[in-house]
Amino acid sequence: MNIYRLGLACTLPLFAACNDNNSPINITSETVSQQQLDTIVANIEKRYPEATQEQKQNAAEVVVRAIENLVFVEGGSFEMGDFGAPCEIPSRTVSRMDWSPDAECLSSPFSQETGAAFLHKVTLDAYSIAKFETRFIDMEWMRQINGLPVAKDNSRDGSIVQRDSERYKLLITTRKNYPASTKAWQEAKDYCQWLGQVSTLPFDLPTEAQWEYAARSRGQHYYFATNNGYRQLSGGIYFDPETEYYIEYTENDANASTDIEVVDKFFPNPLGIYGMTNQVSEWVNDWYSPDYYQISPEFNPKGPATGSQKVQRDALGTTMTFSRIYNDPVEKAYYPSTSFRCALQQTKPAIDPS
Repeated sequence: MNIYRLGLACTLPLFAACNDNNSPINITSETVSQQQLDTIVANIEKRYPEATQEQKQNAAEVVVRAIENLVFVEGGSFEMGDFGAPCEIPSRTVSRMDWSPDAECLSSPFSQETGAAFLHKVTLDAYSIAKFETRFIDMEWMRQINGLPVAKDNSRDGSIVQRDSERYKLLITTRKNYPASTKAWQEAKDYCQWLGQVSTLPFDLPTEAQWEYAARSRGQHYYFATNNGYRQLSGGIYFDPETEYYIEYTENDANASTDIEVVDKFFPNPLGIYGMTNQVSEWVNDWYSPDYYQISPEFNPKGPATGSQKVQRDALGTTMTFSRIYNDPVEKAYYPSTSFRCALQQTKPAIDPS
């Protein structure tokens, strides 16, 4: 199934909304309302009168796709941070363990350093978050219509990829569904806010609390954001205490292969969100402080007011759903391991569920 399909053609008016204004931009959707489609078209035409028709069409489709791919997350309360783990893991691997209330050990040796060891109650309003990390092609169409360079380096000399190059052709074809790279936190923020400007919906980066709450399927004690809470890579092994043998994951029981370069490669977590346990770290809105959890407000925390580093989540796929990492807001290059996803900062779904 094509997860990026915009919807049915306009020949099915009972099931698909289609823009019917005088603009040559043609966008359709099975779920986004006619009014919202018209708003997107009108704002693209207003903001980019000099853009080519292809650029306008691509940009409009990006915004529609962003709305369609939102997952609504009901609000609630949870204990944010390292919620503990068994001191002796029956499977002998942290990638496959189950939580119990009597867990006495920290799940990660880094939790003390990053402040994640300070378990604290957080209560969040409802919001929506992107089902997938932002794709390279979506970032590219946004940057192209705004006159920005390609967000990708040439590995040979570190220069920016040019749009008339062979490497660019590769990026927009066979690698278009890879996570979008960012050299700076601000690039991720700008993309999400651009979605908001065109759609007139409050898109932004998720807060750190929103990211963790969604990764843990509304705050449950899942160590990894997969379909079963384990990180099962094809070819990986775990110890079975019943048989006293090590067992190897096969393609049939793994929740991800070792090829994780596409945004939908891992099975989604129980909320239907992909890629929150892969080898890509994601920017969130918050400034980083190792002491913030100790002073965090309970309701809708947004991180410190200032700082020198930004929080990232899910680095290298070996960290767990509560794990914190941080980085300078401007990096040296467009690393493929640094991306982001957007969130919708409103308490009702973007699409009427009825």
